[in-house]
Amino acid sequence: MTTSGHAGNDDLTAGMHGVAVMGAGGVSALVERFEAGQRVQLVQTPADTVVIRLMMGSCLLSVGVGTQWSHPGELGEGMLHVSPAHQWVRSQWLGGGEMLLLCVPVQHWRMHVAAAMGDASPADGLRVRTDATLLPLAKMLANAALDGADQAFLRHMLDAVMACMLATMASAGDAQRSMPRLSMPRWRLQRVAQLVQQRLAETITLADMASAAGMSPMHFAARFRAATGQRPHHYLLQCRVQQAKSLLADTAHPLVDIALSVGFRTQAHFCTVFKNFEHMTPMQWRRSRLQRAA
Repeated sequence: MTTSGHAGNDDLTAGMHGVAVMGAGGVSALVERFEAGQRVQLVQTPADTVVIRLMMGSCLLSVGVGTQWSHPGELGEGMLHVSPAHQWVRSQWLGGGEMLLLCVPVQHWRMHVAAAMGDASPADGLRVRTDATLLPLAKMLANAALDGADQAFLRHMLDAVMACMLATMASAGDAQRSMPRLSMPRWRLQRVAQLVQQRLAETITLADMASAAGMSPMHFAARFRAATGQRPHHYLLQCRVQQAKSLLADTAHPLVDIALSVGFRTQAHFCTVFKNFEHMTPMQWRRSRLQRAA
């Protein structure tokens, strides 16, 4: 595990290694890839910026609130996290994945998002689940940036991602104001995460996850989705796909062996689920990684 030092007050990207992209309205983006294995970063949101993190992997996030740390918990693929100006954010990556980090000038945020959300600045630890349009678009931008695509194309992609993301967040703001948010203590979420990691190759039921959290299955399902933005089964599949990606990248094991080792009963089911998450087959994903490493 590696740990970055404190970033300077106006240098969000200190300690980060990725591909930077510039878009319209002063918006900038950093696409960063994290290999398998834990890694911790600590950065501070600049004074004149709102930062949106779009997760394409499994990450534990903590944010500074005054002199204390708040723990929004684990953010999986497709989750957005918004940080207001000056906020310290600590991320701990649990496996391989990418992060699309967008730096939005405060003025741009106020003009295009805050009014629709009914607040001049995002709340600490605001989390939003992406929709079916935004996540594939963000993945296209991330892959194109990491593959060294033309900057003009990347700017066009970033503008499209930003427009879709702002619309998603504005809608989420309306939904959050109209629905009471249920919470789940972080320790319960950690117990579920530990169960899944320890028994990833086995059959894991909703009852198993609820028991790990010390709750009834029905109560657990509702609280888990409210706390994470995901259904428990979707979270389980996501963990299996993330582990499969690590094996695809670091080993030459046949697909059937990888499928069985991460809890899928057949290679066909594994390929179907993998494509639903990554928008390419496991073999296409493996070839893509090999081509980037060449």
